Amino acid sequence: MHINAVGRKVPGILFEREYNPYKGAYATNPMGFKQGRKFASTITTPIKKRIFDDLEGLIHEIKLQDGMTISFHHCLRYGDLVINHIMDTIATMSLKNLTLAATALFPNHEPLIEHIHSGVIGAISGSMNGPIGQAVSTGEINIPTSLRSHGGRARAVEYGELHLNIAFIAASAVDIITGNMNGVQGPSAFGANGFANDTDSVYADCVVLVTDNLTEEPVYPVSIQGSNVDYILTIDKIGDPKKIIAGSLAQNVTESHLKIAEQVIDIAKAAGYVKNGFSFQAGAGGVSLATTQFLREIMAEEKIEGSFVHGGTTKAAVDLLEDDLFRCIYDGQSFDLDAIKSLRDNPRHIESSAHNSYNIWAPGGPLANHVDVVALGATEVDVDFNVNVNTHSDGLLLHGIGGHTDAAAARLTIITVPLARKSPIILDKVTTISTPSELIDVIVTDNGIAVNPRRKDLIKQLEKAGIPVRSINDLRDEAYSLASPMEPEFTDKIVTAVEYRDGTLLDVVYQVNT
Repeated sequence: MHINAVGRKVPGILFEREYNPYKGAYATNPMGFKQGRKFASTITTPIKKRIFDDLEGLIHEIKLQDGMTISFHHCLRYGDLVINHIMDTIATMSLKNLTLAATALFPNHEPLIEHIHSGVIGAISGSMNGPIGQAVSTGEINIPTSLRSHGGRARAVEYGELHLNIAFIAASAVDIITGNMNGVQGPSAFGANGFANDTDSVYADCVVLVTDNLTEEPVYPVSIQGSNVDYILTIDKIGDPKKIIAGSLAQNVTESHLKIAEQVIDIAKAAGYVKNGFSFQAGAGGVSLATTQFLREIMAEEKIEGSFVHGGTTKAAVDLLEDDLFRCIYDGQSFDLDAIKSLRDNPRHIESSAHNSYNIWAPGGPLANHVDVVALGATEVDVDFNVNVNTHSDGLLLHGIGGHTDAAAARLTIITVPLARKSPIILDKVTTISTPSELIDVIVTDNGIAVNPRRKDLIKQLEKAGIPVRSINDLRDEAYSLASPMEPEFTDKIVTAVEYRDGTLLDVVYQVNT
């Protein structure tokens, strides 16, 4: 075992893969790393038939074999119907030991557990939200699993660490002649296709678009060009866009959210970032919606024009654009129907890929590194300013990393949390480190804020503005007075690797002793 830069014990070899321990937020670079394949289909003869409505026939055609890696993306989130449909069919064909490289799995993908038990799925590389993650934590299912951020996945695909044999890409509209696709037209429109357009469609050996809307009308705008596509599969329905906004996205704004959000904007102003030309990112939960609401009021009142809004997009972000408070939106994932419509109709609402937005090794740095202010949530924070978004205090793996670690590279990274939920949120040590303290600037709670000691400049700015700053230890003590910390028991079995953006091993998740 090695001790990495955040003090966690991590193995040098895990799940038969060699890992370097995490060394620091910017301690590695692409020099010396194996380059991935830039689009080069393994199909060397002309395709006689490109469009299929028979999934089993297509699987025979693409020669899917035991042990291969297949990928999916999660733009339809809770409304996705593609992954289960394809995996159910694969299961009837006696294929085994496939690596499932979906960008994320949600509660609607719980039926995949049956395919894990039967041996169809032999490993998972990607975020696990809900039942599948919980089953991994408790030992109900026993396969290698790994968590990567959105940018970490893009980097891994591009540099050959994650070799995709077959990419199944949901498409809400496909041009029958060219094979061009997007996610903003058709009855199942889901919006931005940022997880697949610059990665899976470019580096997978074989690319299959899955659509319920094959049209003779030209598809525009184009997210993936038909020249990157080998096959097109038509099915009855790829998903329900109305179910995209569920889980953490469906929170209502509460008084606590408003209190935290107001502090976020006060901090950003005091730090000198809320000014002409600044850029902004927030998530889609209750605090994020309230933060965007406060920001909109201040920018309108003070006649401030920002440069761009980044990240997953909601109606709140669209309102900022339509009010001409920001020049454009860079959207990697559309979180509601208003965002989908805006991406379709507004040329200043621009689709951005996981590579462009989040890949740490993107030339010139990804967009996330150029964002001025970002406000993100968490399940736990510790007194060293490490952040957990993967496990809860009971030890269960219930969430993926998403873009959290990538987005935290902003110039001012603010974590918004209540002091306590069922247990304290500010702890001595987080259960799992998802985002290292080096990237975190401020913790904002419903009863005070704490600033990372490395940001002495920020502490002075806040004090000058009359914003009280508390010590993180004081916040922890108050959190402990509100709720008792959980003390889950773990076995010594590692069930999941938690990778940093650069592929080094940041932490591991251990099986919960039930």
